[in-house]
Amino acid sequence: MEGGDIFIQDFINDLQESPESQIQKCFRGSSILITGGTGFVGKVLIEKLLRSCRDLNTIYLVVRPLNGQNPNERVKEMFTSPFFDRMKMENPTYRSQVVVVKGDCFQPNIGLDEADLSRIESKINAVIHLAAATTSDNHPYCMLHMAICTNVRATRDLIILTKRFKNLKAFVYLSSVFTNPSVLDVYEQFYNSPIAASTIIQMVETLPDYILNRVTSGLVSEWPDVITFTKALSEQIIQSAGPELPACIIRSGFVLGTANEPIAGWTNDLNNLTGCALGSGLGLVRVFHGSSSVNAEIVPVDMLVNLLVVGCWELIGNRTEFVNEEVPKDTVNTLIYNYASSNYKPCSWNQLGEKFFKNEKNVSSSNFLWMPFYYVTDSIFIYWIMTFYLHTVPAKVVDLFIWFMGKESRQVIQIVCFLIFIHISFALILDYILLEYIFFL
Repeated sequence: MEGGDIFIQDFINDLQESPESQIQKCFRGSSILITGGTGFVGKVLIEKLLRSCRDLNTIYLVVRPLNGQNPNERVKEMFTSPFFDRMKMENPTYRSQVVVVKGDCFQPNIGLDEADLSRIESKINAVIHLAAATTSDNHPYCMLHMAICTNVRATRDLIILTKRFKNLKAFVYLSSVFTNPSVLDVYEQFYNSPIAASTIIQMVETLPDYILNRVTSGLVSEWPDVITFTKALSEQIIQSAGPELPACIIRSGFVLGTANEPIAGWTNDLNNLTGCALGSGLGLVRVFHGSSSVNAEIVPVDMLVNLLVVGCWELIGNRTEFVNEEVPKDTVNTLIYNYASSNYKPCSWNQLGEKFFKNEKNVSSSNFLWMPFYYVTDSIFIYWIMTFYLHTVPAKVVDLFIWFMGKESRQVIQIVCFLIFIHISFALILDYILLEYIFFL
């Protein structure tokens, strides 16, 4: 009914039991160790496993204390989210299947106590390694130090620990399709890294942060950022582990909210394209630097989680001898899957923006500060000019006005923004005429 309350049941198409799948049979009675379980992808993975593979034995979550909360408190709070409501309806005893293990991937041996290791080492059948530092993390150490310890050293130490897991059948690692930016056609295979992971680990463990800050730009010059650089090093570590490690690497594109499961459109992560879309919808973010014709490489998080689960199943009970003919015929013992949108459903940044603003009127917020506007340019010069006029100047003027008022007044802010818009419109017209004149000369 229009105007009525919306409940979780409204988003659920079918709660009826279906025949047990091969994947469900494979996970029956299994125990899985997950790092990064409280993150964006981790929450969707845990919900999927507890809802769709209810006969699994135990999920061991490696969780660190954060913001004054111990690991158990963080997991308890995580399950209070409405996102898990459907899973709770279908699996009321879910909590008995989740065991929290205190750890921290920034620390050596991912921060696990020997007592906890001894307790679980004979029970683990699969490891899904999701934990990773991001560029938005706040940390007292420099970005390179944090990323290498959390993303690279943790992967190395976790692989060493898996040698104690006598019943291990699968090790799944979440990587990125952007780990090899210098390669035009990225196949599902390993690529050589110009520097050894062990050398980088030793470097961050011995050099002070001020030196690491100076050398960071040179080390990651071939990569988009520090994070993709560390993902490439982690892949190198997995490759060096050899065929003894039953490993699968999932290379993902930009991860967005859910497409279908358990509810459509869910997200709790604004540090990606969702945050950019929100900023544009509120009229705060208006200019982006890049090529509008390049494919966006976006993937829904629930479909990514399905691939993680299938990759784990492929290692545990359905390893085949299928050979991808597109991959050069060399000896590859590790399963690698590239998950991006280019091959079958390409979507450029320009198309993405058009789709967003086509639907913006249906989901627009009354809290917007300025009329939504979206512009992508591959010229760094034009980008900085438009950023100055459309981002910096309005923000400074509004901040100054709020300071004079002594309090926030949204209605007055919108009037000020409108006046600023008129000023900027004339300025942009003059800038455009000037640029056309310069280019003509």
